[in-house]
Amino acid sequence: MNRNIKTIIILAALVLPYTSSAEANDQLTDNTPKLTALTHARLMIEPGKILDDATLLIENNKIIEVIKSNKVPSQTYVIDLKGYTVYPGFIDPFTDYGIEFEYPKVDATPPVYEIKRIGGNAKNGAIHSEKEWFNYVYPNSEQANKWVNNGFTSVQSSYQDGIFRGQGVTLSLAGKTANEIIYRSNSAHFLAFDKGSSPQDYPTSLMGSIALIRQTLADASWYKDNKRKSFSKAGNNIVEFNNALDKLSNIENEQVIFDTNNLNDQLRAAQISIDHELKATLLGNGKEYARIDELSAFSYGLILPLNFPAAPEVDDDDAEREVSLARMRHWERAPANLMEVERAKVPFALTQHGIKSDAFWPRLKQAIDYGLSEEAALAALTTEAAEVVGTADFSGRLKPGYMADLVITKGNIFIDGTIHSVWLQGEERQLISRDSHLLDLTYQIQIGDLTLDLMLDSSNTGSDKITGTLSSGEQEIALSNVSYHDQRLNFTADMSDAGFEGISRFTLWFDNQGLRGRMLDKNNAQTPIAGIPTKQVIEAPVAEEETEISIISRLTKPNVAYGIKGSVETEKLHISNATIWTSDAQGILENSDLLISRGKIERLGKNLSTPSGYRFIDASGKHLTAGIIDEHSHIAINGGTNEGSDAITSEVRIGDILNPDDIAIYRALAGGVTTAQLLHGSANPIGGQAQVIQMRWGESAEKLKYTRAPASIKFALGENVKQSNWGDKFTRRFPQSRMGVKSLFSEAFNEARAYQQDLKAYKRLRSSEKRNQIAPKPNYRLAAIVEVLDQQRDVHIHSYVQSEILMFLRLAEAYDFKVKTFTHILEGYKVAQELADHGASASTFSDWWAYKFEVYDAIPQNTCLMQNKGVLTSINSDDYEMQRRLNQEAAKSMMYCDMSAEDAWKMVTINPAIQLGVETELGSITKGKQADIVLWDHNPLSVYAKVESTWIQGKPYFDRKQDKLAQQAIAEERAELIQKILSSENSETTLPPGEVIEEKSEPEWHCDTQFDVWKQSSQGRSSL
Repeated sequence: MNRNIKTIIILAALVLPYTSSAEANDQLTDNTPKLTALTHARLMIEPGKILDDATLLIENNKIIEVIKSNKVPSQTYVIDLKGYTVYPGFIDPFTDYGIEFEYPKVDATPPVYEIKRIGGNAKNGAIHSEKEWFNYVYPNSEQANKWVNNGFTSVQSSYQDGIFRGQGVTLSLAGKTANEIIYRSNSAHFLAFDKGSSPQDYPTSLMGSIALIRQTLADASWYKDNKRKSFSKAGNNIVEFNNALDKLSNIENEQVIFDTNNLNDQLRAAQISIDHELKATLLGNGKEYARIDELSAFSYGLILPLNFPAAPEVDDDDAEREVSLARMRHWERAPANLMEVERAKVPFALTQHGIKSDAFWPRLKQAIDYGLSEEAALAALTTEAAEVVGTADFSGRLKPGYMADLVITKGNIFIDGTIHSVWLQGEERQLISRDSHLLDLTYQIQIGDLTLDLMLDSSNTGSDKITGTLSSGEQEIALSNVSYHDQRLNFTADMSDAGFEGISRFTLWFDNQGLRGRMLDKNNAQTPIAGIPTKQVIEAPVAEEETEISIISRLTKPNVAYGIKGSVETEKLHISNATIWTSDAQGILENSDLLISRGKIERLGKNLSTPSGYRFIDASGKHLTAGIIDEHSHIAINGGTNEGSDAITSEVRIGDILNPDDIAIYRALAGGVTTAQLLHGSANPIGGQAQVIQMRWGESAEKLKYTRAPASIKFALGENVKQSNWGDKFTRRFPQSRMGVKSLFSEAFNEARAYQQDLKAYKRLRSSEKRNQIAPKPNYRLAAIVEVLDQQRDVHIHSYVQSEILMFLRLAEAYDFKVKTFTHILEGYKVAQELADHGASASTFSDWWAYKFEVYDAIPQNTCLMQNKGVLTSINSDDYEMQRRLNQEAAKSMMYCDMSAEDAWKMVTINPAIQLGVETELGSITKGKQADIVLWDHNPLSVYAKVESTWIQGKPYFDRKQDKLAQQAIAEERAELIQKILSSENSETTLPPGEVIEEKSEPEWHCDTQFDVWKQSSQGRSSL
């Protein structure tokens, strides 16, 4: 008994509050080292390395030794962990724990073009890189329990708002002051595309956010190289102090966490990180499996949430029709995502972000059921997470010198184990008593000559919730004031019916043989007690039957309906006896053959023999054409087609926001379209950079790009750019008149020339002079305009009215560059000769007129009148639906103005190819050109014509017969998935419900769409 009392005294000393010797010495402090040995434990040293029956020696808050035997130094407090497993403490790399902060709300009426700058901050309200979040840490034990109860001992935190969000802080979850728990004061920089609470309009689009990131990183590099030159006696200027840029000056050597909303954004963030040599880790969204090969190619790590979706509503026809196949597939495959990431050898850490804390372990165990290895799961919680948060040199492993941040479990935590305690900086926080099993037994105890049964119940877990009785036969005495701590049980009981007077007090100690202790009666007379266990009260848990996991959904690229399984291979083709519309000097060839190999047009002729290895297609009665080319389109775009927050946004790039998942790509192929130029909208006079794509359905965003096309940009004239129809709030941005539009162009061109001259002047300086002279600040907005003036970037300009067309022609000639294409140009017939003289081409609608004031004079003979004057003319769609019937749009000029069939067809093939600068490779069926061809069942200018097959570079991206089979396969897959969903709803499960994930489809973007994608609000609405 004395031995036990001594143990209790030692333990009491261990839990006294720790006082730092650095504090005011107005009291005596005890800095005696604390040695604790966790013996006979299974030690998970690190993923893949385990020690059984070993000892972990802890001094104060650190591990000092891992002992393979169980011999420990004298005067060490020993905790026997036989039957327990010790893991390194888990780390969550993406949280906002402990950050108490909110940006002040700005009382400003939108639109807000500029923000008030305070304290050396950035010019844009979404840039907060100067923020160091350790300054805002306020430990909160109640909040910390959401992580601690799951075994997390430290987290990385940041306030999640803005694009550049500042530097996070890595901190312990111990219940101490902020000063004592901060592990790394400046851990990772946090970035995102979402501008958050910034009141400033710019950016309103995804491409605007990417452009802002690109410009800010360039500015930071420039600031780093030039800030010291402000104080040089030979300096030529002063660099303004900018704390936001200063904090980014070494970002390429620091960790970056990129918060992304979807899979395409992850790939964009990875590309940005490569372009700027950032050490990035990407926050995932649970769909990585869908493009895991692309993600793995970037070799960046991931932070993955366990946000498994709830089952879609399919219990009635109306609800089921609103659920896409992609959503059903994701419901089924989400638990297997971690397995796919592991299989691809992409390093990843895990986070509780985005889910309720009590769902974390059930979800992780579900992921293990779906194939994730336990070793990878442990690494994601420890070593990989430590690398992300910058604490790998002292956390994430059980090693000498590492923090004593531990998780102690009974059983395998990844299968059926439970967490019993968590050690935070060397201090244990028990969640379940290690001796709690002793409280689930019935004991036969001897009190003097009296034999009683002691029955205990700890099913509620917790010393204040233990219940029990003393009984003999039918006599039963209830226990009161029950408490339990460190193998000692205390309670009171009214023993009057058992032969003792009044209420007695009991103190019992448990050991391996049973229990012993004493009873103090009413008069404090002591009676010894001894007891042995007789039976367990709680039944052993029934082992769950293992169920085999089966995936019935198909995984395609993109992972939506009509996606492609596998890859599309280049074919060798012999297409025989077709009517071939060459769109070149050969004209239309009847009953002719075509050979294709290696993605190129090999030969045209009649009665050609089929070479070995070629697929033969009998095209008798059918027509073969070059693929249709659309000069003006807005399909396959994520996050907005306009950056309408400024009058000049030439820094934004459509190529940054390509959406390879857009079903419009597949539908375009079904209409014979193989190539399109994706243009910025018409919200401003100088818009963003365009991107020519090919409809390579199933490929990545980067592989959609047709890289041989010259660089181009969207300019615009007319009502939209001066905000005519945007509403009363939008009357402050210059220009507000057509005169102002011209002035803005002139000012932009002059500024670009001045910028170019500054760059050249600095380049001419000697190295010694450059050391003291401030370099011109990089300006991607002006750089794009310089390319226009140097005729290295083609201008495609939205236009309608003859006066504005003439204005811009003369302006271009004054600045000595040629306009490539006037798009829309419905009054082009009025200035056809001037267009021809300048050398500009025209891309127009076939028969649109009178849909707004500035097109009242539009006529359907426009194409013929311009073409007759020598203006290269094409028909464009500027519309999702019209793109699929451009063949019919071209045919309308035959009806309205007697254009020949050949010339009509050229308006959607070779003419737009010339306008895009790709005529040497695309636009006609000519030997040596790329094999972009379409097989039609009728004359392609007929309303009855249907596309049978579409090839791009000799690859069959659309086939009508395969499309029919796909429709059937999709219907069958949906039916099977619906049955699986309904079965899951009827089954009994202990899994927490999944997250209700709203299915957001990308809008159909148009020229006139003015939308702030981050605020989800319209910026006013203009017309086409």
